[in-house]
Amino acid sequence: MPLWRQLEMVSRRYQVSLAKKLNHLGIERHFYLMLAIDEGVGKFTQQDLADILEIDKVLMVGILNYLSENGFVERKQNKEDGRKHRIVLTGKAKAALPEIRKTISDLNRQALSELPANLAENFPEILRLIRGSLENLQDDKNSSKKRPARNQLKSRSPSRGALKTLAVLRK
Repeated sequence: MPLWRQLEMVSRRYQVSLAKKLNHLGIERHFYLMLAIDEGVGKFTQQDLADILEIDKVLMVGILNYLSENGFVERKQNKEDGRKHRIVLTGKAKAALPEIRKTISDLNRQALSELPANLAENFPEILRLIRGSLENLQDDKNSSKKRPARNQLKSRSPSRGALKTLAVLRK
């Protein structure tokens, strides 16, 4: 079975388990995004969040609409640039964060419980290495088209805080 399919199956089971444990909050998904928003302390824009999570900005709008309609996030106009909106958590979301964090931590521990201790401890690093290998393949493919590698692009890169959050959330 291809690696992507195995990872997809694990991810789906994880998400279903997380949704069941947190269904009383009134949402079924996107708990991870609320943690990222919290780490940004109201400084992240929609674009920052899309960059951090490596998802399309149209998908990000849909996710934020879902969380907004359910009372978990608000869009606030950016004082420095009126075209941008900062994404902030509501009081309802902030109240739910400790439970979300604990539930994710417990689920992570449960998901890795059958692994030998040294493998469970190194699992995040293993995933990071797999991801890096796949990014290198993509960079190799792009280099044949004379495009710069992703880390060399001068684009709308996320703020330093966004990058710090990304590093923390990927652990």
